[in-house]
Order: sequence, then C-alpha cells, then structure tokens
Amino acid sequence: MSEADNLCYLIENKILFNPEKQSLVHADSHEQIKLKPTASLCLLLLLRNHGEIVTQNELLAFAWGESHRQVSFNAFYQSILSLRKSFLQMNVDKQIITTIPRKGLVIQQEITIEKKRVLIPETVKEPTAEVVPQSIPLATQDKTSAILVGKTKRVLLTPVEGMIIMLTMLIIALLIYPRVISKQYFSGYVVSNKYAGECHYFLNDDASDYTRHEDFIKRHPEMCNNDKYLYITAYPETKNISIILCATRMELSHDNSCQSVYYPRYDSQ
Repeated sequence: MSEADNLCYLIENKILFNPEKQSLVHADSHEQIKLKPTASLCLLLLLRNHGEIVTQNELLAFAWGESHRQVSFNAFYQSILSLRKSFLQMNVDKQIITTIPRKGLVIQQEITIEKKRVLIPETVKEPTAEVVPQSIPLATQDKTSAILVGKTKRVLLTPVEGMIIMLTMLIIALLIYPRVISKQYFSGYVVSNKYAGECHYFLNDDASDYTRHEDFIKRHPEMCNNDKYLYITAYPETKNISIILCATRMELSHDNSCQSVYYPRYDSQ
C-alpha cells in the first residue's frame, strides 16, 4: 500500500487546519469543526499568502471558481463570518483573520503558521467481479432492440431542448441559492427584544446564556444608531466577541453594507 502526503496548517500552535477534510481540529481537546467548502478555500488562500493582503475578488475567484461573479456580498461575508465564529468556538484569543478596509483580508505576520505533512493511506480499490453476459436467442435480441429503440425515440430530447432546460435550471439556482444560504446561516441568530433603541440586536442562539451579550449592549450604546442591525457572537466560556454591523437585515438584502468589529479579550477592556 502506498501513502500520499497531505499538507495541513498548524495555527498558533493550537488549531490544525486540514484542507483535504475541510476541518479545524483543536490540538489539546481534539474538538473538530467541519467547515463549509467555500470557507475552507478562503482560509486556505489566506494561509498560502500569510502576511499578505488578499483582495475580495481573489478570494471569490479561488473559492467559488467560474461562478464567483454571481456570488452576493452576503454569501461571501457569511463564509468569512463562519471562519471567525469557528475560531471563537475553539477559544483562540488572537484575531486570525483581519479585515483591511477597502483592500481585503489578511492573516497577519505575527500569527504563527506552521506547515505539517500528514501521511494518509491511499484508498485500496476492491476488485470488481466480472459479469459474464448470458447468450440471448437472436430472435429475442431483435425484439428487445426494437422495443428499446422505440422507447429511446420517445424519451430523448433534442440538443436545443436540453440546452434550454439546463440554462433555465442554472438561472433559477443562481437566483435562489444566495437567499436560501443566507436564510439558513442567519437563522442561527435570535432577535433580542429586551433593548429598545435605534438599532436591532441579533444574538447567536448556540450560546448557553446571553449575559456577555447584554453586558456588551449596555457598555456600547454608541453602536446603536441609524437603524443598524447588530449580529453579536459571544460565548460564556470565551473572552472573544465578534460584532457584525449591517445597514439592513442580512437575509433580506443582497446589496447590504456591513462592518466587522472583533474583541479578542473583551473582558479585560
């Protein structure tokens, strides 16, 4: 059995990123988080360009391929947000991915990145049993062929008809997919009706309690203005807090304007 090399990345001597499995694994607790394919590719490109700014267009082209021009801002931002949320869940104190306004994203040089090669055994193909066709009388073959030909003529579409159907399905998918993904991702945030003001608060619903969310809202009233939408991600067991400020609700608009604010050690501020 031969073996193949799989290049992984050890981030801050704590988190192992496996591009092949699209996963993050904590070196101590062995907790594993499965990443979305586009988020995994974005992280891979940022790691390959460690210390250098990667533009949004470069990330879109690398992660979404030929269809990147049809990707909405929301879909791209959700992939980056999911990466930051994954690092938060693994209790990484430093901000791994930094936003450089009007330029792109970067993994700063001070973030330690170490390349690792993991040996993965190649899959052994099972032998396929040979199927010996049984002989069929000539007369039966002729009748069967005639039936199959008749059915084929009734089922097959012309090339033009097939092309029209494929284009129609592609257009429908491009129109529906961003809305479906956006709605599914931000369904993980619940509306907070506890605070009245000039903005709307959404809290990650996988937190065991909202004490740290409420503390942040009380201590930062300056963020609540101009009817903003604030998505707050925090966990009781971590010091990190991530804030996304948007002009409108995420799942309702594709032309949204958002800003991210990250607090690596909020409790010490």
